[in-house]
Amino acid sequence: LRTYLPRRRSARRRQGSGLLLAAAVGIGLALLVIWMVDAALRPAVTTLASVQAENKITGIINDAVSSTLADQGVAYADLVTVERDESGKVSLVAVDSVKLNSLRTQILEQVLEQVEGLDAQELGVPLGSLTGFATASDWGPVLPVGVLTAAVPKAEFSNQFTAQGINQTLHQIMLDVTVELTLLIPGGRTETSVTAQVCVAETLLVGEVPQTYLGLSAAGS
Repeated sequence: LRTYLPRRRSARRRQGSGLLLAAAVGIGLALLVIWMVDAALRPAVTTLASVQAENKITGIINDAVSSTLADQGVAYADLVTVERDESGKVSLVAVDSVKLNSLRTQILEQVLEQVEGLDAQELGVPLGSLTGFATASDWGPVLPVGVLTAAVPKAEFSNQFTAQGINQTLHQIMLDVTVELTLLIPGGRTETSVTAQVCVAETLLVGEVPQTYLGLSAAGS
């Protein structure tokens, strides 16, 4: 009996040590697999999250411009003064910078408010989209993607004059909006920048337009 008990205890200790070693190896292998999967999928998740953010924010910018113009009842004639000479030729196209700056402020406030209000499900990436198959793009649970921080959007107006035919010129006032933000993705974060161009007002100028206008594809307001 005296020789049996120590051997039994020794066997139990070896068995316990073996279980601990097996558990440690198992945990190590699991962590390695997780790391490998994360390293393989993170670029795809980052890209898809950036694309999702771009689509959402572009929609927000378009909606902000449309709603602001509708609320203010702003039309082309409210923003631009077109003067002609005695022959009917366009002699001056003057943009009201004060009104444009006021519109820009209202639009950017609305854009920032809506971007900061995006939730993780709206920007989330469906797990099926990581497979690369279009038919599976909406399958599976959604990996949450949140807006961690968003800088104050920047916006600049520009003029575009495009010939539309004989003595017809399309004049557009364009707004270029840039939103820089930090996205919180599974396992980390990523920086992205979204730029969208929206037409604020346009009209078709009938009659000859000076080449000084036609030669400018975009002129600052």
